[in-house]
Amino acid sequence: MNYQGTQVLDHPVQRVWDALFDPTVLRQSIAGCESFERSSDTEFNSSVKVSIGPVSARFSSKVQMADVAPPFRCTLRFAGQGGVAGFGKGEARVTLVELGVDKTRLDWSAEAQVGGKIAQLGSRLIEGTVRKMSEDFFQRFAAQLASAAPGVTEAPAELVQESPSLRASLPYVLTLLAGAAALIWLLGR
Repeated sequence: MNYQGTQVLDHPVQRVWDALFDPTVLRQSIAGCESFERSSDTEFNSSVKVSIGPVSARFSSKVQMADVAPPFRCTLRFAGQGGVAGFGKGEARVTLVELGVDKTRLDWSAEAQVGGKIAQLGSRLIEGTVRKMSEDFFQRFAAQLASAAPGVTEAPAELVQESPSLRASLPYVLTLLAGAAALIWLLGR
């Protein structure tokens, strides 16, 4: 399954980037999120309760960041288990584009594979659920950005240093934490 989207946020690129990697902001932005924690500079673990049609389950997942070029792009690789409900795994690319001093376009794309009961539900039901989850995520994420967002912290220093290879491959990747996070962390669990 392939998903993609674009969201324009009325905030500077750095603020959006910082919020996308803040566990507190993400926990409050993802519907059904019970826990969302950073386990290392490049990994997050989460637990989310998700319902897709008649299937409801708690998904535990691990998200790993790769190809990080702050504050403009990142690739997120995810894998998760939902017990008898099934599993999900995939990759999302998030790209932030500065549209002005206080305006950022967040482009995201994700590829996911699901198995188990979830895969038996049919692509229309899954796609509809993913679309709704993504919309809900962006509404909540935008609200977090609009508030004082005291939980927003800077990305680890290790991620702020760009290497020449990351700069050269800068074209694509910030496809979501906001959209892909909703999509990846919710679909990938």
